Amino acid sequence: MSDTLLIHYNIDNKDQASWSLCNDAGELTCKICSGSLEDVHELATAHHCVVILDSQCLHINELQLPTQNKQKMLKAVPFAVEEFIADDIENIHFVIAKSKTSATTSVVGINKSTLQAVIDTFQSAGIFIDKIIPDALCLPATAQQWAALNYQDHSYLQINDLNGMMVSHDILPYIVENTLGNEAIKKPEKVLLFCESENTSAFESIAIDDDATELINITYNDHPLVVFCGNYKQALPLNLLQHNFKVKTKSSGYWQHWRLAGALSAIWLVIHLGVTAFQYNQLKEENILTNNTIEKIYKKAFPKSRKINNPRRQMEQKLKELRGASGNATNGLLFMLENAFSNIGKETHDITFQSISFRNNRMDIGLDSKNLQAIETLNKKLNTNRTIKSEISSSSSEKNKVKGNLRIEGRG
Repeated sequence: MSDTLLIHYNIDNKDQASWSLCNDAGELTCKICSGSLEDVHELATAHHCVVILDSQCLHINELQLPTQNKQKMLKAVPFAVEEFIADDIENIHFVIAKSKTSATTSVVGINKSTLQAVIDTFQSAGIFIDKIIPDALCLPATAQQWAALNYQDHSYLQINDLNGMMVSHDILPYIVENTLGNEAIKKPEKVLLFCESENTSAFESIAIDDDATELINITYNDHPLVVFCGNYKQALPLNLLQHNFKVKTKSSGYWQHWRLAGALSAIWLVIHLGVTAFQYNQLKEENILTNNTIEKIYKKAFPKSRKINNPRRQMEQKLKELRGASGNATNGLLFMLENAFSNIGKETHDITFQSISFRNNRMDIGLDSKNLQAIETLNKKLNTNRTIKSEISSSSSEKNKVKGNLRIEGRG
């Protein structure tokens, strides 16, 4: 059982997956196979199984948290990322890990029902999962080296050991340019660009105007597992099977050898329950004092509030209202880019994009075309999206081309 079974899994293909065996050196020891989970069942019974989960269903963030205590960090994470997640924050399962290359904390979140569905699907196929990790964090990225990978219609970008993302391939050049322009992020010495063998031009649109950063193109065959296998171990600290989803180990069948230890444990449990009851009474008294303190703070912060039933929840609601008044993630640049460019195709064949700017929750795009009709067609296509709206703010003719400007903003 020295080799590890790596399974690349996408929740959109519930009963299908791709897999291979990997040794401790991060090298594949057999060919990559694709098929149903039932096909991999026999192999899974003889090896440790690591599921590399397609990151489209994950929320990956990098945060600066005001504490080093892991339990306190886990309690702080939902409030830190709440404005970036559309789902009810109480339905999200979070795991965290400290980055080895920076002072930040990496966070991965997934809807609890989605994670449970993945676990149930593998259990139904008789496969015991040891770990589940994000595929967007399995590239060879370090503090000095970024890595991007193209796979089908999506691309991955990883900018350090525990910070990455999965986006539509069409907007990756804009993401790279915007990230490089962020002064808070250290510029890499080189960027590795992994392209599928049948799509070697996937990253031709990426250009870096910085002699200090080198672009290196690498072609891979068959499946991203040939890249993931050498780097998946760095993502293991963000294993999703933690806390309430921590899996039980496989039974050895020799439980009878531990009956004495079990009896001693039962005696210890009785003693422990007695001590716990005593501590519970103490904590209950402390909780009453804490609630009184919270109520005093709430009254001081919101003196006009008269009815106070649950000061902690009311305080959180007030803070949420204040955050909501200042805007939300549906007005952000990445939201605009993804919704504007993810669903357009042949409408852009006669159009050249010249510039892009973002200010006051609005994105302005400068473009050239052979005729005004192409620009109007693109504008109509963008307005079919229910989350954004577009208008032609200006246009002019010069010789054999038309210059135009589109203004895009969120609806509602």
